[in-house]
Amino acid sequence: MPYLYGTVLNPHNDKKTYTAKKFLVDTGASISILNSSFNDLFKDEKTPIIERIKIQYGGSSPELPVYNVKLKIKGFEFDIVAVYDKGLKTPYSLLGHFKFLNNFDHFGISKKRNKFSLIKDTTHA
Repeated sequence: MPYLYGTVLNPHNDKKTYTAKKFLVDTGASISILNSSFNDLFKDEKTPIIERIKIQYGGSSPELPVYNVKLKIKGFEFDIVAVYDKGLKTPYSLLGHFKFLNNFDHFGISKKRNKFSLIKDTTHA
């Protein structure tokens, strides 16, 4: 399954992941979701919760906090909005449309090479 590696920074307390984490690009997800491995980024009270939203997956729909974070993939940094789900124990976090995929014009998946490509057309401003 193609995935991307990325690091995440909490801009409110300057905590970050020092090792890259795996992210699945979920073209059906409205918002990005960070799994339980990001617990250290959100431990203190300095990080403002933008809002709380219900996320629907499996047979449950928990109400979870939404944060502004910075995502760095291959040297490129993105300001994204992400839900943090401390109960999500999967080995991957999810990258959704809002503030991430909607920054790109095209994306491609190569299952053979296990590669995901994100393309931004800079010829049309």
